[in-house]
Amino acid sequence: MIQRTRAVDVGAARLRTGLAGLVLSVLLLVGVTACSDDAASPTTTGVPVTEAPPTTALSGPPVDAVPEGLRSVRAGQCFWPPRDDPEAEDAAVWVVDCGTPHRHEVIDVLVYDGPVGDEGRYPGSAFIQEWADEQCVARFEPFVGLPWSRSVLDLMMWWPSAASWDRADREVVCAVFDPTGDYTTGSYRDTRR
Repeated sequence: MIQRTRAVDVGAARLRTGLAGLVLSVLLLVGVTACSDDAASPTTTGVPVTEAPPTTALSGPPVDAVPEGLRSVRAGQCFWPPRDDPEAEDAAVWVVDCGTPHRHEVIDVLVYDGPVGDEGRYPGSAFIQEWADEQCVARFEPFVGLPWSRSVLDLMMWWPSAASWDRADREVVCAVFDPTGDYTTGSYRDTRR
């Protein structure tokens, strides 16, 4: 399966993330300065004790994650994306309960019914990609509650490769995710984000 991310909003998301990081840095600097001015602050080596800011990074998939082939996922399932070659025939993903921290949620799994080559041959990635874009974007608003173009969330999609087409693969997987890289719990359905 071939993977593609709709990345038009990623630049804006990175700008928002960069600005949020800058604001957090300033707040931390102000907090450390305020602590160092307080003579009664607890110290161990003459330096005020401060706590590290929380992180959204996780070290690996949760204990209850189940490895599944990407062609086995279904609408409504939440998962950690594949870490191997995006051109792989059936990349493995880690499926988790949506109440567990995750980044991606399947909004639909479609069967490609767009143009095909002579005698049903592979039509080429460009045809399937265009069809997948149209179909996945059309399903985004009913799922999230906002049009894709106004959302902070983004789409990632996978479609058949020439090799998997020859093995009767016609599925297109549409998944929603937060391009900032933050983990979420629960569903993205009706979040209007």
